[in-house]
Amino acid sequence: MTSQQGRGSVMFVAPSAYVLGGLGTWLDYMEPGLRALGWEVLMGLVEGPRHHRPQRYLAKHSHVNWHAIACTTGTQEGRLRAVERAINEFAPDLVATVNLPDALLGAARARRRGRPDLKIAMTVHGIQPDLYDDIRAHRGWLDRVFCTNRLACRLATAFGGVDAARVSHVPYGVDYAGPVLRHSGREPLRIAFVGRLEQDQKRIFDLSPILVELDACGIAYELLIAGSGPDEAALRAALAEPLATGKVRLLGFLSPTELRQQVLERVDALLLTSSWETGPIVIWEAMASGVAVVSSRYIGSGLEAALRHDENALLFPIGDCREAAAQLRRLSQAPALGNRLRAAAFRLIETRYSIPVSVANWDRHLRALREQPALSATPSIKAQPAPGRLDRWLGTGLAEQLRARLGPTGPDGGPGGEWPHSHGTTDYWDPEFWALAKTLDHPAVERSPP
Repeated sequence: MTSQQGRGSVMFVAPSAYVLGGLGTWLDYMEPGLRALGWEVLMGLVEGPRHHRPQRYLAKHSHVNWHAIACTTGTQEGRLRAVERAINEFAPDLVATVNLPDALLGAARARRRGRPDLKIAMTVHGIQPDLYDDIRAHRGWLDRVFCTNRLACRLATAFGGVDAARVSHVPYGVDYAGPVLRHSGREPLRIAFVGRLEQDQKRIFDLSPILVELDACGIAYELLIAGSGPDEAALRAALAEPLATGKVRLLGFLSPTELRQQVLERVDALLLTSSWETGPIVIWEAMASGVAVVSSRYIGSGLEAALRHDENALLFPIGDCREAAAQLRRLSQAPALGNRLRAAAFRLIETRYSIPVSVANWDRHLRALREQPALSATPSIKAQPAPGRLDRWLGTGLAEQLRARLGPTGPDGGPGGEWPHSHGTTDYWDPEFWALAKTLDHPAVERSPP
């Protein structure tokens, strides 16, 4: 990979299992944006026995320059070899991985075996603790950690132990063509919830009590829910009555174009109930479309200092359904409030969260990474032996060669393993981690009045 305009070459190694959600949206604009600035960009989409299918991913997210990094054996050794082969074939200056620790290890092996100038980076798109376990495990040889959120940057140093000089803050960006004229004070209040339908992070079961509060206040509303996820059936049960009356509609997963046309161009407010976020992109998309944001003070919103209560958004404590409904009621009853929020939100998107701003920020930090010396402390990478007897009998190298001939087989003769999205072992609900996250993410905005 050789850039024609002198910027250099970067390979993003990404999971093809993430067909839905913000990661694909981010990569959709990163490739053309960086290419326009002179980077040679290759999307390395990992392929595995079950869930990682590049062709399925590409049906939703189109990329010009991509390569399938296929592991046919389903073993860690196979995954490391697949990454190393791709690096040796395309010879990028930089490798940036997305939730793929085996891609980090494969890149480290390639650097140790003959590519000493290769720079290796990890991109962080979440606040769950296992990601920072990965940073801590590899902090001695990671050249850069790219975080889309300021709290994630702090956690990379405080929990991950990486030097702050090797951490970059690179927020997401969205399409923005200028202020959009919207009408406030309509009835019913049209509300959107957009995201993965699950409880742990998104807190979707807060929706029902929020609607109960709105009903008690006599606020006429319609709620459009766009997304899919593991807790969808339980959500349908919780919202059975308003679904039956048509006050709530479940739209399923929508493409970015469908989301804009069917939801964001029609609603008055975006409701976000999350416990944590590193963006989210949907907030910036809503603001760019002129939709007022009513959001929890999610972990990740404090240090980022983007959402300002009563200035560009209306905020409520995580899990406080009564206060969430009160903020929606304010929006429905005060048209001037919605107009003021939208005007400030447009300024925020234009200056901090548009695609050109995001791409320019990535360009600056990637150039800095390319110019810094590669870290010399690269360990010898040995994969974990695969389950079963083959590795014990033949050793990992010969066993892997035999598996490559036989196809993907696990210890029982079935399909081998998938690409893991983390090697971390810290429990998702680890109290020490979340106490640290809350302490670091000190609120940078005034709390809403009681």
